[in-house]
Amino acid sequence: PAQPGLSLLTGLLPLPIYLAVGAAMRRFLPGDAFHAGHGGLLLWLALAALGSLLGAVAYASMLHAPAGFASRPWLDVVARYAIAETAGMLVMVPVCRFLLDAELRAAYLGRIARRETAAYIGLMAAVLAVALQRPAPESLAYYLLILPLAWSAARQGMAGAVTAALVLEIGVTVAALRPIAYPAQMPNVQMLVLTLTLSGFLIGIAVDLARRASHELRHSLRLATAGEMAGAVAHELNQPLTALSIYGSACERLLQRGDGAADAALLHKTVRAMVAESQRASDVLKRLREFFRTGTTALEQLSLPELLREALDSFAAQAEREGVRLETGELPPASLLGDRVQLGIVLRNLLSNALQAVASMPQGCERRIAVDAGTVGAWIWIRIADNGPGIADKIRARLFEPFISLKSSGLGLGLAISRSIVETHGGTLGVEPGPHAILKITLPAQVDAGERS
Repeated sequence: PAQPGLSLLTGLLPLPIYLAVGAAMRRFLPGDAFHAGHGGLLLWLALAALGSLLGAVAYASMLHAPAGFASRPWLDVVARYAIAETAGMLVMVPVCRFLLDAELRAAYLGRIARRETAAYIGLMAAVLAVALQRPAPESLAYYLLILPLAWSAARQGMAGAVTAALVLEIGVTVAALRPIAYPAQMPNVQMLVLTLTLSGFLIGIAVDLARRASHELRHSLRLATAGEMAGAVAHELNQPLTALSIYGSACERLLQRGDGAADAALLHKTVRAMVAESQRASDVLKRLREFFRTGTTALEQLSLPELLREALDSFAAQAEREGVRLETGELPPASLLGDRVQLGIVLRNLLSNALQAVASMPQGCERRIAVDAGTVGAWIWIRIADNGPGIADKIRARLFEPFISLKSSGLGLGLAISRSIVETHGGTLGVEPGPHAILKITLPAQVDAGERS
């Protein structure tokens, strides 16, 4: 009250510092870069600490310049001001950013609007109420603050870390405004708050990065699945569309000939066949649509020999052009419950990989792909082996991971999708040891009612 001008000046002192820090953030950390990665966070911490230190030096110089810049009072004021200001800026800027941006605000509130938020806020308030009764070096309760902070960051990412840090900052600020028994120890408490806040932010950013990576991976897998399914659509619709074309030409010739009742009966039969093929094409599209929408499979009883022959027939012409011999062992008359389209994708993907592997071998070398199958108990096994260059040991252990490919032009998603489809059917897909590539599928066999009884 005795120096209102000085009080007003010290009160307005942070304003130009805030503007300078904001201008630096706009240049070096545009948008959400300051909380999108660990590098941005550390750069933001450096900017906030530098701005706080400059403000602390100016503030202490106004109040204690006569005592000298190296005096104990001047250094104490600088330390107190810089630590408290850095902690405040580190917490409040992300909070303001989340709340002022409409898109970020919706995501932020969506994450923290949960019961567990109230739980860790209550736990943090209880720990603070106990811990603030004694100085930071003496009260072991301060170390318990890391539990709710890590909980919030691990569960809710940066949104939870910011919320917990805000509660922590509010609690310490309220304690600093009240008369306490150890005012000289408040910088220790504020330094602890700063350290905990930074630790929580590092955990929160790591969780957000992992979630974004997982989301991007799922998106890539969906796109890859769409590509595989598009190939399946083309393959599955090729036969009914070809049949429709043949039947349509036959109908045209019958109408042109018009030889009476015999041709009329044959015409009716051909039209019924066209309707059946159209229904078959419709069923294929319906099953694929359901798979994309819900991820479910349409199970039907499938003949193992028929399933394998369909897949092999689709590669017969290409194998002949490449000089590859397709060998098929004796196929047992077994049946299974499965989705014809999805299992066809798996078989064609494995056959395509084998065909490309042996086709890359030098001219004059034997090129062979062997497909055999059998039953063991309640299981059906299918083995696809080629005599190509084989699979490197460093790749073999990670062969079914996404983005691991044996082909220079491959995305490395075909085998990951194939294993996912097989596992959805309750089976397994693995690679067997050997100098060449040998992949084995196991699927549950369809047991007849008579066998079950």
